[in-house]
Amino acid sequence: MVAPSPAAQPQLASPQSFDEVVALIGHNRDSSLLYDVKRFIRPINFRPGAITFEQAPGAPNHLSSRLMARLKEWTGQGWIVAIEGGGGAESAYDREQRERVEARKEVEADPFVRSVMATFPGAEIIEIRTIAAPVVDEATPPVEAEDDD
Repeated sequence: MVAPSPAAQPQLASPQSFDEVVALIGHNRDSSLLYDVKRFIRPINFRPGAITFEQAPGAPNHLSSRLMARLKEWTGQGWIVAIEGGGGAESAYDREQRERVEARKEVEADPFVRSVMATFPGAEIIEIRTIAAPVVDEATPPVEAEDDD
């Protein structure tokens, strides 16, 4: 039996933060685990190979073992995923909700938005989207306009 060449083997992930663990779950399209991790895990401590967290109310009983098994599968190394009684940071879900509320307050406080809302009574802010800044390729020189003499 011939071992596959290193180029043929998939590259295993090595998350260096809890946010990278969340991204890894999303990359592997495990939507059920992603929902549970974002909603019910309040991180206390992270180091590669070990996660300690506080469990939010309503968390599934087997969440830590599911996360541990999937991380081992995706990274090729054993993980310790432990639940502690308290002191965890906000969950990713709670953080996203807080950031959404803060963004809405910032938009509502903008003078231009306030003037539009005053001009159009009954208008509502339905959704707030962040538009990415355009990517500028500095290697390509700018195109100069031709002079018509």
